[in-house]
Amino acid sequence: MPTRNGLNQLQESQNQRAIRDVRRISENPQGTISWEQRIFTARAAISTFESTGFVRFPEYAADQILVICALQKLAYPEVDSAGVVDISDWCMAQWLLLLTRNPEDAGALRGLGQNWLARSQAALSRIHRQEGGSSSGSSGRPLSTNDRIGYSSSEEAREADRANVEADARAHTADYVEARGMLIPAVDFLSRAVEITEADGTLTGDLLSEAAESLMHLGNVTYSHNNEQYFTRAIRYLRRATRMPNFRLSPYLQSYLDDYGRLID
Repeated sequence: MPTRNGLNQLQESQNQRAIRDVRRISENPQGTISWEQRIFTARAAISTFESTGFVRFPEYAADQILVICALQKLAYPEVDSAGVVDISDWCMAQWLLLLTRNPEDAGALRGLGQNWLARSQAALSRIHRQEGGSSSGSSGRPLSTNDRIGYSSSEEAREADRANVEADARAHTADYVEARGMLIPAVDFLSRAVEITEADGTLTGDLLSEAAESLMHLGNVTYSHNNEQYFTRAIRYLRRATRMPNFRLSPYLQSYLDDYGRLID
């Protein structure tokens, strides 16, 4: 007999079991379930969701967000890993399906932004390693045209120009191009999620921090004549995050705000 969403009882039971399995592998400490078993269970759950059309049914809305978020986190066990491609791709496809149902779905927009941001980390890590953590890599803020205001000598200004020329030369390279290609949609989706949640009163410090991080990274891999806009937006998001109740920035983001916030009105 079909249930109210059109699934038969067997399909409904399969969905519920797959949801429980995803909860189990995402909530249990990593030491209690092997990595191989987690991936096997995740792929089995995805197979079930595909066969039942899980994401097509609005009745599962809360479970859909939970499941896709959990599987997306599983797909990127290390910050700078290339990820488990098939699981990551499935998650992205499901976020897009949710957006076709509701283009204003902030959860789906945020999930897509997180997916693109996670995909960018491998390229950003390669950039950081190649440049030894220099200011134009993924961990710092490059010098911009506006920074020249405080220079005490023409030599310092020339040095800044040389740094920008070198940074722009690196911006042509494959890792920079790859990172930009992933960070641009990350910024777009996360910024849209910020706008929607701000309008409906559900904006959080966590979302603002994620959006700021994506902007910081994009600024670091963008040509010098165009990167200031990203750093400025990042600082403004971080400032707003500090004003959110019961929220604190991570030490890294707080340090970034302390160091560079004074440069932004």
